[in-house]
Amino acid sequence: MIVSEIIPLNTKKSKVIFQDGESLGLYNGEIRRLDIAVGKEIDEEEYYTTIYPVLKKRAFARLMHILEKSFKSENDIVKKLKLSFYPEEAVKEAIEKAKKFGYIDDDRYAERYINTYKDKYSKMKLKYKLLEKGIKKEIIDNALESFTVDEEPMIKKLLNKKHYFETEETDKKQKIIASIMRQGFKYQKIKDVIKDTSMS
Repeated sequence: MIVSEIIPLNTKKSKVIFQDGESLGLYNGEIRRLDIAVGKEIDEEEYYTTIYPVLKKRAFARLMHILEKSFKSENDIVKKLKLSFYPEEAVKEAIEKAKKFGYIDDDRYAERYINTYKDKYSKMKLKYKLLEKGIKKEIIDNALESFTVDEEPMIKKLLNKKHYFETEETDKKQKIIASIMRQGFKYQKIKDVIKDTSMS
């Protein structure tokens, strides 16, 4: 592993980039202590005995710090750890350790997320948001079965907010319906709510 570049990240830390494209973040004091410099080669034995154990421990500590603030999906944590320039191997080990102790649980995360936002988002939007966070489709589908997502009050609220019942213009009404559909609500469901509200 030959060091090709050392880029300061802040006053305390720098990114060490190797010729093979791999990179890692180290404190400047560590770089000096380990005598890491551009053009220097670090053999595997040195890396795995002096550098990797420190990064592995630090990656797990960073993971725990992330979870202190809020419950996260596995994918969210992986992204955050990679942004801190931890090697992929250290990230993987930290994730596995956290899962073993139950600190990361995508099933529980999906259930928590749906329970928090089930009165705000449509089923389709909940699914989309969780897929964005890297949660597997089957986990999302199982979690959604555990909750009742009542879309009618949400649709009615949006119709009232957009003054649907106050306008007589057909084009404007269609635009309002289209905007609600873009939030993940199905056309027939919106029409049913309009019909029920108009009759009441």
